[in-house]
Amino acid sequence: MNLYARRSWMLVRQIASDIFFIVWGVAWWFISRGVDASVRAIAEPSRQVAAAMRQVRDNVGGAAARMGEIPYVGGDVREPFDAAGHNIDSVIASADGQVATIEHAATVLGWVIFLVPVAVLLVMWLPRRIRFARTSAATKALMAQDYGADLLALRALANQPVTELRRVSSDPVAAWRSGDGAAIAALADLELARTGVSSSALQRRQADVSGSGSTRQS
Repeated sequence: MNLYARRSWMLVRQIASDIFFIVWGVAWWFISRGVDASVRAIAEPSRQVAAAMRQVRDNVGGAAARMGEIPYVGGDVREPFDAAGHNIDSVIASADGQVATIEHAATVLGWVIFLVPVAVLLVMWLPRRIRFARTSAATKALMAQDYGADLLALRALANQPVTELRRVSSDPVAAWRSGDGAAIAALADLELARTGVSSSALQRRQADVSGSGSTRQS
């Protein structure tokens, strides 16, 4: 199974499409990372509020501990500080929740921005590559048959433009019917060029057939 065609414009298009797909994916990856970072930056004020409130809570907690050390009235004096500490904890929890929500949104949005464009291009790019690989494998299997060249030449007569067929022979159908080896090989190569498969395997096959025929005659 070949992943790329023989040296031709088809090969150039395949390489160009593969490079474009890679560049497309890398470009959208960096774009998604930029969007992710931008959205996460929105949470920076909430992070700063949470950090400041933690510092205040620590200070209030320290003050409450010191007030609690006052003899006889320490418990009553520290109650407002403890209440303030609980309120500060609520503010911190709210700020942390906002940060978590924004960061989750940044992650989801970043992946969506990356995956959607890549998936759209993948739907257009991958089937063509799979189709070529299957066609290449089927054509090579056809080449391996005893009459592979004849079958490929027949496919060329059905698929190739008349101008291309006339370059092979003024009457390519008659040449194929008469078993003209040179015309059949040229027609088969046209079909191989259309599918992007190298003709080297066909040439080796023809050489083997010719060699075995010469051996039988001798």
